[in-house]
Amino acid sequence: MDGSSPAIHGLAPQHVFAYGSLVDPECLDQVLGHRHAGERLAARLVGYERITTAAYPFPYIVAAGGRSVDGVLIMDLTAYDIQALDRYEEVDKGIYERRPVEVEVWGCGPRTMHLQAQTYVAGPALVASTSG
Repeated sequence: MDGSSPAIHGLAPQHVFAYGSLVDPECLDQVLGHRHAGERLAARLVGYERITTAAYPFPYIVAAGGRSVDGVLIMDLTAYDIQALDRYEEVDKGIYERRPVEVEVWGCGPRTMHLQAQTYVAGPALVASTSG
């Protein structure tokens, strides 16, 4: 199994919840190799916790009941974009894993919406390198 969602290879654009370096539009554009023209919405991922540690230079998230992570929902990414993000997040090396999630988004009024997205969580290689 290659770790990718079947929908990624379809025609529908995908959304990615970002909480670290990809929140920066310039970093995102460098990773994608082009300027991303899609929307970016303030978002929250419930049921996860953001971890920063001296053992790894970038933040990562892990499942954690009762916790949440604030970030940005990057809208309308292509299959090519998702492949570029997978390379950046070193999915093939097990550093991060891409997972489907539901995020809360706001910015278009007082109510939040719930949207389906992908996000990058700590993969087995990252967990092994940062655990005790």
